[in-house]
Amino acid sequence: MSGLVPVYNWQDPKMRKLRATRAAHEGDKPTLLELTIAFVYLKSKKKANISPRTIEVYLLGVRDFLDWAWPPEAHGPLVPLLSATGEDLDRWIISLQLEGGHLNSEAHPLRPSSIAAYLAGVRQLFAALAWTKARSSLEPVYAPPDPVPAGERRPALPLRLYRQLVEHLAGASAEEIRNRVIVRLMGDAGLRIGEVTSLQLEQVLLEDALIIVIGKGGKQRTIPLSNSLIADLWAWIRLRTAYAAPAVQALFVNMGGRRSHGQAMSSAHIRRLLRGYYQTLSFPKRYYGAHILRHTAGTRLYQTGRDLYLTARMLGHANVNTSSIYAKMDMEGLRKAVERSQSVLDNSED
Repeated sequence: MSGLVPVYNWQDPKMRKLRATRAAHEGDKPTLLELTIAFVYLKSKKKANISPRTIEVYLLGVRDFLDWAWPPEAHGPLVPLLSATGEDLDRWIISLQLEGGHLNSEAHPLRPSSIAAYLAGVRQLFAALAWTKARSSLEPVYAPPDPVPAGERRPALPLRLYRQLVEHLAGASAEEIRNRVIVRLMGDAGLRIGEVTSLQLEQVLLEDALIIVIGKGGKQRTIPLSNSLIADLWAWIRLRTAYAAPAVQALFVNMGGRRSHGQAMSSAHIRRLLRGYYQTLSFPKRYYGAHILRHTAGTRLYQTGRDLYLTARMLGHANVNTSSIYAKMDMEGLRKAVERSQSVLDNSED
């Protein structure tokens, strides 16, 4: 859905109240989703620069809540949207904790982090309804705290596993070279998956061994690359010409499929590739996911210099405190400290 279309549809104050009220009364989910997007674009600090992934997660939460409040098989709402209270949302949260999401029949209890993400989207829906004056503002509602520390929830790949993954892609085929560069941009340089898929040729400054990264909210950072990663990039860019469709400037393009061949790769495609590699290499499920590669880069950067400011600069963190998670994720440093402690005990005199 285009960001501009819903924004234009909700410009008139009188019409937006009428449309919002009607949609809430009729359970018109597409219109309520469109309202949520319009509100986020218009009222968030980032405006049009808000991450597509953030929008996707918000809408997932809103869809789940709407299916709970007004199930598809029901003749009317179980929870009227215009009179819903914070306690209603509390009941929905409890259902997510105990039963799971409401969008499929094989639901399982959701983790606190997922519930928090869903709730963030639903807060936007109710803020949007209040913005239209279709209802009053909703009282504060809170997601349950996660007892598992962030460093435990999202660990970094151990160095041996990361090396295994890169070596698995050490071949000379175009697909292996492309995928090796993708993995290394995340695992060596710390790019987010969305930053990788949005990279354009003009952002790669090979002569200077630099890339310009457009991160969250359109924030730009320029980061240096190692000589070996630059060599891999050179190899891919030379091969890319044979696969890219005319006028496509995306750095990474698809190599298969009649419709997608030569077009920019999607985040979903890269996630599928990574999952396949993890399964082939028999990685523990604890280490699945794309973002784990960024954590791997962050942890190694911190291990190298013990400098949180440098780590924050490379990863594009506005606040150095955000980068402190990589100090907590430094399992190798912790292991060495344990070994030193044990050595002291072994060599101590009675």
